[in-house]
Amino acid sequence: MITVEMCEGVNRRRGVGRRGAAAPAGRLRAAVGPVLLLAAVLAGLAGCAPSDEPELVVPSVFYVSRDPGSTDRLDVQERGAARVTVTFDARDLKGVAVLRTAMDACPVRLPVFRCTGQDDVSRSGIHQYFRLGPARGATAGDSAVLRYRVTSPGSPAVTASSRIVVGKPVLAVDARPDRHDVDPGGTLAVALTVTNTGDVPARGVALFMSTRDGLAPAVKHGNCRYRDASTWCGLPAADVVIPPGASYRLGAREVLRAGRDATYPGVSFRAAALGTDYVPPEELAAQYEPGDGAALRLVPAADRVAGKAGADSADLKVRVRNESDLVAVAGTATGPVGSRATVRVGVRNDGPGALPAPVRVEFTVPSGTTVVSSPYEFERDEEVIDQECRALAPDGTPLADPSARQPSARRYVCTASRAAVGATTTFPFTLRIDRDGPHRGGRVTVSGGGAGSPGRDTATANDTAEVAVSVWPGPAWATPGRCVAAAVVLALLLLAAALSAWRRRRVR
Repeated sequence: MITVEMCEGVNRRRGVGRRGAAAPAGRLRAAVGPVLLLAAVLAGLAGCAPSDEPELVVPSVFYVSRDPGSTDRLDVQERGAARVTVTFDARDLKGVAVLRTAMDACPVRLPVFRCTGQDDVSRSGIHQYFRLGPARGATAGDSAVLRYRVTSPGSPAVTASSRIVVGKPVLAVDARPDRHDVDPGGTLAVALTVTNTGDVPARGVALFMSTRDGLAPAVKHGNCRYRDASTWCGLPAADVVIPPGASYRLGAREVLRAGRDATYPGVSFRAAALGTDYVPPEELAAQYEPGDGAALRLVPAADRVAGKAGADSADLKVRVRNESDLVAVAGTATGPVGSRATVRVGVRNDGPGALPAPVRVEFTVPSGTTVVSSPYEFERDEEVIDQECRALAPDGTPLADPSARQPSARRYVCTASRAAVGATTTFPFTLRIDRDGPHRGGRVTVSGGGAGSPGRDTATANDTAEVAVSVWPGPAWATPGRCVAAAVVLALLLLAAALSAWRRRRVR
């Protein structure tokens, strides 16, 4: 769950124990050495042990949909103590909402009932789940308070509450950039509008932004948190309340900067009312870092902006005036006739732009050779997952029938998932050299991009490379690897013989 400092949507209550009286100064000075040593040891042990104080994690506001087919689930989490008893006081819910059992471990017995939980050794917490629906005759905006009291042996009681509201705020997002094309390293400014299409006010707003493929915020706001390409901003109810049907906009456009290697970056925006937004657990929330720039603000918009119906998010794609020089990579099959040689074929991106799209690598096998091994995992076919490389029939159709091994063919097509600047992706093929020559037609051809992200490769001369075959005399086993191994062994034998002769001379 998100911490209180970042979001008003969660209540945390922890028990507080009593502090002992201070020891007399004289006694403390007399035992200062042993006491400090013992305290240090105990402090280290205490830091390794889980806390025995109960902690209750519940939403401060919980919205109940008026849709008859919807049942909203309330999650109540108890942590910090091995065994706890939670008392639920639902007397205030009468006429507003109906609380129902969602797990047999804690049956609901209105108006006041208790649940007992036993945590496991990992102290990951105890979860109680309940279903909430509107009471008969309840209208949007009706609210009541559900109260909790947690007790654990040897610890003070902990109390908390959730305000249950009938109806839900639903926030639709509309994003409009000032431009769709930018230069490498350039910026664009996005006007963002949030409209409440729900039936109750949104008291506080959580804004989420996710950038990709070379786009990043130019300013990091002080009331937002950042982690890699994710931005998360919490605006409490004290800062913004969006009534039903109203639209609010950013006080200033959100400025984004394209990287030098960006070609087709993008960004998505999403908004949710506090209490309905996704709240990550503490260990994940702690990985976000706060910004240090001006605070992000939402202000009333002059006109309502509807955006796309039912769209709680907006996605923008940006074109950067950049290109990607894709270079075909081809190896050479070396060895005597009858031997097997491994060649690697693939693609290298010489930039200056990255290509966040699949790159097609087509390999034509040289004549006089046969493919005896190619990249293939039969489990992918069983699970209907694309292979990295596919053998092609003479008419160009993929040979996609599941089998233990990929059939040998004269043509293959491989797919590199994306092409970062300077990155090389290759695929290994093992060829058997069937004859001395000639070996013609071996080549690698690359092409990149798709309908929404063409490759923009203007240097087409290096899109094709020859796969050569170099044959030398000798038996089939005399492959380059074995020849190198034989040379190493021979060198070691000669060195051993020389050392032996030197020692004999010294003995004489």
